[in-house]
Amino acid sequence: MARRRALPVLAALLLAGCVPNIGPSKPSDFIVITDFAVPEGAVHLDPSFGFSLYRGEAGVPKEQRARSVGRAVAFLVTDTIVERLRAAGYDAVSTVNPNPVGTGHRALIVGGTLSTVDEGQRRHVGHEHSAVLATVEIKAELPGGTTQPVQSFAVDSRTAPPARANNGATRRETGVDADATKIGAEIARVVTEIARRNNWLPMPR
Repeated sequence: MARRRALPVLAALLLAGCVPNIGPSKPSDFIVITDFAVPEGAVHLDPSFGFSLYRGEAGVPKEQRARSVGRAVAFLVTDTIVERLRAAGYDAVSTVNPNPVGTGHRALIVGGTLSTVDEGQRRHVGHEHSAVLATVEIKAELPGGTTQPVQSFAVDSRTAPPARANNGATRRETGVDADATKIGAEIARVVTEIARRNNWLPMPR
């Protein structure tokens, strides 16, 4: 479950957010998801993997494996957020720019850090004990290009609700893939609440 720490929001954001929706011809408000950072040392590899299948040859270096796992988990978190927000009707996009500005419209900017990516032990099916922990920062870009903090919170895959597919079925990922999907789904849920609370305009139908 996400643990939230609300930050003050500019009155300009609240006033802009309370403008009634005047119809589908009005441009939608953007929600931009930036790549989540994975600090060095945040990835804890499964110690039972990574060996070489060929006797006498070295396996993939741990540092290289850790970077690869971190990138894959970060991508899946971002991709899940975008997918869920689009399914909810919002104009969501992802970017590698950690500080995107200048959209010309109101925009929520979502990013953060994956403080822990723990592969657990994948050989113990059903008891892998993998985990992904994230700290999330949500900002709002206001007309004119200024940005304002909106909310920050932490998400732990071990306590987040199970992620479900669009048909309501539980997703079938395992290990850190399942953890990343759970994290992304929970972040998307919080962002959707904020967007609705501030009358963020969905994509025209």
